[in-house]
Amino acid sequence: MHRYRRIAALAGIVCLTLWAACPAFFAPPPRFALPSLPASPSEKTPRLESALINQPDPPRVHAAAIAALPSGRLFAVWYGGLREGSTDVKIYAADYRHGAWSPQRVLATTAQTMADTGRFTRKVGNPVAFVTPRGELWVVYVSVALGGWAASQLNLITSPDLGESWRPARRLVTEPFLNISTLVKGEPVFFENGDIGLPVYYEMAGKLGELLTLSPEGEVRARHRMDHGSRSLQPVVLVETPTRAVALMRDGDDLPPHRVWRTETTDAGQHWSALTQTDLPNPNSALSALRLEDGKLLAVANDVENERFRLSLLMSADDGQHWRVLHRFEDKESFLQDPPDRAAFHARLLEDLQDIGQMPDTEAVVRNVENSLCETHCAWQYDYPYLIRSAEGDFHLVYTWNRGFIRHLRFNRAWLEERL
Repeated sequence: MHRYRRIAALAGIVCLTLWAACPAFFAPPPRFALPSLPASPSEKTPRLESALINQPDPPRVHAAAIAALPSGRLFAVWYGGLREGSTDVKIYAADYRHGAWSPQRVLATTAQTMADTGRFTRKVGNPVAFVTPRGELWVVYVSVALGGWAASQLNLITSPDLGESWRPARRLVTEPFLNISTLVKGEPVFFENGDIGLPVYYEMAGKLGELLTLSPEGEVRARHRMDHGSRSLQPVVLVETPTRAVALMRDGDDLPPHRVWRTETTDAGQHWSALTQTDLPNPNSALSALRLEDGKLLAVANDVENERFRLSLLMSADDGQHWRVLHRFEDKESFLQDPPDRAAFHARLLEDLQDIGQMPDTEAVVRNVENSLCETHCAWQYDYPYLIRSAEGDFHLVYTWNRGFIRHLRFNRAWLEERL
């Protein structure tokens, strides 16, 4: 009898030790927190509004993200500089209040990142902004010390007062050894226990998506691969139930046909099914998507196999396998057979600007776009969409407009219903 008591006591000590050393070992399986449903739309008149967010300086901008804050305002971030990857690139931000965007401001620089983290930083890139379950505003952005984007790492800055003040940047340790080759693009998902699921991707020795699990304090708890090949980038995770979600990914494969990739999980992101191709064309370009109340998926993407001259609003009724076009936000396919010279490009660009709405000086816009897109021949480019829905039910889309500006489109449910 005493022997069994000693064994039981020893087993209890072992269990308590494991609990203290590794509480996750005993934790219940994770469950997704379902996104809050937006308010029922009261406005019956279709509405589509447009604006350019940033100022003409710096001349090149890219990779915008947008977050809806509890106060009703919006917060947008992007990076800009003389060109992508140059050492002068900074992370910029602006606020949307009462129907207009504030002047842009600098949120992070290479020098400040280096001072905050104590690590050499040569350039910064892709930011993502979101409000955590605790009500803090977070921005995760990419930095590189040596080499290109494949040698990147992630940094986190947080604001307890939704953008009024910011804590110093700190590195996210996503790899135990070199801690490189992690980039971010997609909107996060959340778990019932307050953890954050951040979609990331890798470009060194392969291209693949992964879901990072972050604690409410910003520590990396777990990593779960969504692919094991070298073909998928920039996952977008779309939660359906507490355990099931679908992810869509950019096509990074060299072999045609170039299509958006799809995978799904039934255990809240712990494991993912083998990738399958959808029928949505993809020219190795980012896409964005969200799930509507009825379960259908709404996406914005370059639905062509080459170049980025078209940006479309699309819908899927079968969880992302098949898609139909609802609307073309941008489309310059008619110019492919006969590319315009600089004079014709200039004239058409002025026509496009008449539909933009709020924007900086027209001459500066034209100058920046022509300098970016007319180096050999002139061609339009629209890419890196980021789509969200705010609490009042409106949809907000930001994307890179002709390399030189970040365009914001706001549309309501009535406008969407017209296209359905």
